[in-house]
Amino acid sequence: MATSDVLIEPLWRAGDTEPVGCCVCGLPGTPLYQQPPFGVVQCQVCRMVFVSPRLTPTALQRLYDQPAYFEGGVYGTQSPLSPAMLLQRAWTAGRLREIRSHRAPPGRLLEIGSGYGLFLAAAREAGWQVRGVELSRTGAEHSVSARKLDVFCGQLAQAPRDLADVVCFWDTLEHVPDPLEFLRQVRLRLAPAGVFALSVPYFSSLPSRILRSKWWTLKPEQHIWHLTPATLQLIAARAGLAITSVITSPLRCANAGRTDSLVAIGRALPLEQALNPTDQGAL
Repeated sequence: MATSDVLIEPLWRAGDTEPVGCCVCGLPGTPLYQQPPFGVVQCQVCRMVFVSPRLTPTALQRLYDQPAYFEGGVYGTQSPLSPAMLLQRAWTAGRLREIRSHRAPPGRLLEIGSGYGLFLAAAREAGWQVRGVELSRTGAEHSVSARKLDVFCGQLAQAPRDLADVVCFWDTLEHVPDPLEFLRQVRLRLAPAGVFALSVPYFSSLPSRILRSKWWTLKPEQHIWHLTPATLQLIAARAGLAITSVITSPLRCANAGRTDSLVAIGRALPLEQALNPTDQGAL
């Protein structure tokens, strides 16, 4: 997974932030919630929800480079029988089964946002030839030294463009600077007949709609894009990808216990079928 989503709270100031526009339309967005120095806004054209102002790339790197960012959750010094680790193993097993139903090993699997390498290690045991990309130096170094995994430390755009039969990114898309460009990078790395798989919190979930600005997953310093099934389909299509399966039930192993997150699986569209960037599409 990309992170344990432990809330790290340095004293962020306005100077650590910058305004941004919608990744689809370029518009600044209308305010929904204010959490100074951050704001949560929505594009009035495509309905994308995002954080603006948000942390600058430099401030964000400082956040991800903190060793404490990975502590707690599933990345700390927890017992293998702790609830977090049991849940982590359930997600991993369920997601590997979902992937296998679309594309079985052997083959090449790339995980983007590979954290400490827990999913990659399990995928390797399941018969995949694995590689990872991880922005956090702490996570990448641990994956390489402790688990002997092949992990590139840095942004996806700078990572090798070797094709993979499976590209997966768990709880990662909400963190990236531009999810549309990120999905285009995924498309470049997806082999013919390959599949991609992801998990992401979704803004139209029941907890989000009930709790609004108190939603525990809002986390504007970390989660800078808030997708719905509709906006996820939109940006996937713009990137030349098609979502073919969406799991929202917390009773499915791949999404066990998660009432505000979804798991999606898809494939590459033929390049000529990708949506024209000026066509907003139906939401």
